[in-house]
Amino acid sequence: MVMSDIPQDLIEEILTRVPAASLKRLRSTCKRWNHLFKDQRFTEKHFRNAPKQSRILISNDYRICSVNVNLNVAPPPIEFKDFHPCSQQQIHVVEVFHCDGLLLCTIWRDNNKSFSTRSLALGYQNNKSFRSYKILSCWSTSYSLIQGDAGFKIYDLSSDYWRVLDDDLALRGSTIPNRGVSCKGNAYWLVTEKTGGLLGFDFTRNCFIRFCLPPIPNPWDMILSVVREEKLSLLYWSRHVSYMEVWMTNEIDGTQAALWSKSLTVKNPNNLIPCFMSFLVDEEKKLVLGCNSAFGGDHIKKLYTTGEDSGYSTEIPSVGSKHKTLSPFIFSYVPSLVQIQQATSSRQQTMAMFQHGSLVHFQGRGHSARGQSVIECPEVLDSCKWLPHKSLV
Repeated sequence: MVMSDIPQDLIEEILTRVPAASLKRLRSTCKRWNHLFKDQRFTEKHFRNAPKQSRILISNDYRICSVNVNLNVAPPPIEFKDFHPCSQQQIHVVEVFHCDGLLLCTIWRDNNKSFSTRSLALGYQNNKSFRSYKILSCWSTSYSLIQGDAGFKIYDLSSDYWRVLDDDLALRGSTIPNRGVSCKGNAYWLVTEKTGGLLGFDFTRNCFIRFCLPPIPNPWDMILSVVREEKLSLLYWSRHVSYMEVWMTNEIDGTQAALWSKSLTVKNPNNLIPCFMSFLVDEEKKLVLGCNSAFGGDHIKKLYTTGEDSGYSTEIPSVGSKHKTLSPFIFSYVPSLVQIQQATSSRQQTMAMFQHGSLVHFQGRGHSARGQSVIECPEVLDSCKWLPHKSLV
């Protein structure tokens, strides 16, 4: 039997079960497949069926690097590889938010002197036939949400439409949400309050939701992460013990109730308090990968791998940033074939950017910001593709 004898429906069904990173090798072999990989119907089915092969990325010194870690060896060898297209440009990546194989990057340009504190999140409205992607912008002219000028806006990529949110739920906190994570299309943050809390944003209903935390004595000593964009995880430490706890939730929805369970307990390397500013967990090998803060000790940024009985550290190489106090941020990235459906008014600008390989500067409306924001689709098929966005604050 030759390929032409196989029904097209069967071919598509097989391809939907092939990891996205592997499909890039097939793109140049057949024009029909190249067209298929761009079809939204196929990409949606592929997202549901294909195995999720996560990779490790780290944001350090305003660059994004891939990290290869061999957890089958002790101590595990670690390799840092810089692949970000902005590495050769005068552009600094300040914040990164991952969702569905897309990276929402906040970038800094030295000629922009205005001040703004903000948190950005990428998510989607899960329609029956496709995902409608949106960007949430939480901005403030002060580090406190109850002081100065603050607000929330949401941008719909498919309609090129801005909407100001009247929901003031997050304004009841004392500080602006820190780096968040994406889980099943919604965004989540740990917020600082008298009792601490988990704040979620539902991109389908365009509203904030409060969730409970696990029974932990000190809710401030926690870090939030996500496992394969399927469930949330929390790392908890205590200054009185030499171990750390990992908590996970499998079910989280709009009922304002989260079902948490303790997943594992690992060693706190060198009893660092606080030890990690960001982390990932490997459930199978019962290991935690975490980046330390840039503010403590010898100011050397390190990537730790710690298990139930042992822990190791590797220095994170510097790439020449002048801002040595910016803490590294580690996160998982799951490649996908997701396509951003943009409004017609934005599409021509985006295609021009693809052809010239440079960022398109949008004259944003609204409040001034410290940088721009772009969406990146790294290493999915060929090279990185940048989708520029208007000012998000």
